[in-house]
Amino acid sequence: MDLFFSTNKFKLNGLSYTGFPILISKNGKVAEEALDFCIAHLIKRGRVQSKKSWITYGKALYQFFGWCEVNGIDWRDVGNDREATILAEFRDWNLSPEGGSLAATTVNARLRLLCAFYRYAANCGWVTTVPYAMETVTVRQPKGFLAHVDASGGRRTTADVMLKTPRTTIRVLSKHQSIDLLNAITNSTHKLIMRLALTTGLRREELATFPLKYVINPVTYTKHRSFIRVNLDPRDMTIKGNQPRGIDVPRTVMEALWQYVLDRRHQHESISGQPQPFLFLTESGHPYANDGAAFLGIVKKAGKSAGIPYINVHILRHTYATHTLYAMMQSKAQTHALLYVRDRLGHASVTTTEKYLHSLSELEDALMNDYQSEIDLISKELSSA
Repeated sequence: MDLFFSTNKFKLNGLSYTGFPILISKNGKVAEEALDFCIAHLIKRGRVQSKKSWITYGKALYQFFGWCEVNGIDWRDVGNDREATILAEFRDWNLSPEGGSLAATTVNARLRLLCAFYRYAANCGWVTTVPYAMETVTVRQPKGFLAHVDASGGRRTTADVMLKTPRTTIRVLSKHQSIDLLNAITNSTHKLIMRLALTTGLRREELATFPLKYVINPVTYTKHRSFIRVNLDPRDMTIKGNQPRGIDVPRTVMEALWQYVLDRRHQHESISGQPQPFLFLTESGHPYANDGAAFLGIVKKAGKSAGIPYINVHILRHTYATHTLYAMMQSKAQTHALLYVRDRLGHASVTTTEKYLHSLSELEDALMNDYQSEIDLISKELSSA
């Protein structure tokens, strides 16, 4: 079994779909059922527009169909004559060393997709039943903003093949850890990228594709505010879900970005001799890869120097969200604060944003106060040194 991603020659109803996942079996035939499922879920339903999700779907189906092919298993074999259901066997293989000893959350993500595939297969008549049963489990009830509308009673139904996973603790940097992290970064461009992440909550792919044209001279911004609203457009940059949103860039950060454009970025772009649409450039004058993977190593190295071993780029996003939520709740209602942070982060639902409420009680007030001003102050001092 091989996984390929289509070129622009792959068309449906006259429209090209580049990067669409296609599985090819060892005999050279397209796995048509997998392709039909992907077309139905990724294109026709119109709910999964991100090409990163296309890759996720493709890899999960490739792992399952490849596992079936190698082990001589027909994926349609969903009868009761097996010792364990086909999905239970696949789940256990994923947990084994042969399957990569994957984390429970990763395995569950694959299983959820495969459960959807089998539901689709049953509706199409390819299988007579699905290889799992539904069971009712106890879940943690919300205690925050939406607690009053939760009618689950602390119970929900789930496929019996799913693994039980512990509640994930959101990691957040304290004020002092954020300062130490910036102190540990010696490259001024990298420092500015991380400063932008800490003060806006941008994802790494959004940092990598942040457009040059979004940077303005703060002097020309006539509104007397400490933040400058920047409207992110998926036509200009990579945004999860292709949904536009607005972010508030601190004026001090915009000043640093403007100075970077005039000075260091201009020097780097002159090296390559090629105009670039994205803001941040490498020393050779080229943009970073669109997925922002380069930032993973930058943050990890800085974290090690700063004594923060668990750091990654997404923790900077968590840090922005938690500290912003805390600061706003000192002067505004919790509902207003949640909706503001939801919109800045680009969450589809406020329930996703609510998870940051749980982090507030785990941080001391002294570490929360003046977070923004401290970050701005230390960054300004470092840039002028």
